[in-house]
Amino acid sequence: MTWEELAQRLAAGQDERTLFLPPDLSPEELARYAAGLANHKGGTIFLGVSPEGRVLGASEIHPLQITHALFGLTQGLLLPYVEVVEGPEGRVIALHVPQSPAAVSVGAGRVPFWDGKRLTELKLGQALPEPDFTAQVLPAASLSDLDPVEVLRLRRILEERGSNLAALPDLELLFALGLLARVEGEDRPTVAGLLLAGTPLALRRLLPQAEVSYYHHEGEEGYRFREDILRPIPALLERLRDLIQARNRVRYLTVGLFRLEVWDYDQEVYREALLNALVHRDWQSQDAIQVHHHPDRLEVSNPGGFPPGITPENVLRHPPKRRNPRLAEALYRLGYVERAGSGVDKMYRLLLKYGKEPPEYRLYPDALTLVLYNPELDEAFVRELAEAQERFGAFSLDHLIALAHLKRVGEAGLAELAKALQLPEEAARRVLSRMERMGLVRREGGGYRLARRDPLEERLLARMDRPMSRREVEALLGLSPKGALALLKRLVLEGRLERLGRGPATRYRKRG
Repeated sequence: MTWEELAQRLAAGQDERTLFLPPDLSPEELARYAAGLANHKGGTIFLGVSPEGRVLGASEIHPLQITHALFGLTQGLLLPYVEVVEGPEGRVIALHVPQSPAAVSVGAGRVPFWDGKRLTELKLGQALPEPDFTAQVLPAASLSDLDPVEVLRLRRILEERGSNLAALPDLELLFALGLLARVEGEDRPTVAGLLLAGTPLALRRLLPQAEVSYYHHEGEEGYRFREDILRPIPALLERLRDLIQARNRVRYLTVGLFRLEVWDYDQEVYREALLNALVHRDWQSQDAIQVHHHPDRLEVSNPGGFPPGITPENVLRHPPKRRNPRLAEALYRLGYVERAGSGVDKMYRLLLKYGKEPPEYRLYPDALTLVLYNPELDEAFVRELAEAQERFGAFSLDHLIALAHLKRVGEAGLAELAKALQLPEEAARRVLSRMERMGLVRREGGGYRLARRDPLEERLLARMDRPMSRREVEALLGLSPKGALALLKRLVLEGRLERLGRGPATRYRKRG
């Protein structure tokens, strides 16, 4: 954040997600405000600023003092990103506090809550903190359980991202990522620290459940190859990528001047699936994540179901919840995951743009399986989709979901499409109405169908190098006057032609 950006924020004043606090607060008071913000919607605390937005300065406070204090006072549940902004009027510290998926308490039974105007407290029992296992320090863990090579790998990742964290000394870097905690005067790794930079021996001794088992199947009977991987998460993801890519086919499609690569399993898609399994799994379970690689599907199974409130029917629309905030926050800072979402919409978009099916979730009492299907490539559909996006611009995810569903089933009613979109029927109706106007779908009776390309319209558009009359279109395509007029009206409605003039002088011209 630049000084100019800070000045704009201060001029805008305080709101439900922005707080101005003086520099002389006690650590407990600061922790209560930060926890209250985390328990509401998250936001930013500007430390060293008066309630009116005047810079008071916070030159005596070190950012690590803040992170250590907040970590200790909130039982490891709160570790905001701390940013120092210096300018002509002094020094301001910005604390970027993420919304917490579990209630953050400060002291026994005290759960602060920022209601947008003032700091209050939730009643005991109204919201109970759910401890983050990945923020805990295991009794037998010590600093020697971290691998210097893996710490260097984390630093290289941050350097490639241009992060300021890469310039910190090792211990400060690990504290900033939430991978170290001070326990009784001793620096010790958190569970997240072990998962991201632990030695193989430490993982085997302290977190054997961090193992991921990869299976390759050539048919439905048994498996042909298996490898059990117990490595820190960055190295684990690299090895899984190598195993999957070694058996991953790619096909090439030419659309206009571009060549599309269509993989059996897109690297970004299965990377998101693996990250979701790691971030959202139950790390206290001793079971391992399993990856089953079949020719027609890739299955990723992890212990622990969805977070409370999320189901396979609303996973695309439900606000994100993180079961393991400390691990998720570290992976965000390293660039592996996005802070605001779980990657589900990204998987949907990448799968559907290449004519594949959306991800399928199979929920069990104590586990979750994500299935990525690899159907036969429909080259014509992928080309049509790419060409349509060239005409209209990139489609929204809603458009892609509706098109993919109609491709699979042929025809569907409003209720069925609303379920596929995970939207209320009225919202789904608005999406489909816009798609009708774009010429992507058509309504027949009580259902919707894809508006597939008409060879006559393709022939007309290919030959229309100048404005043409209706009679010229009739002669070119061998149509009746009524048929030619219907075709021309539809192409005008779809925005592919424009009408020039009126009456007998009417001509039609291609757009763009």
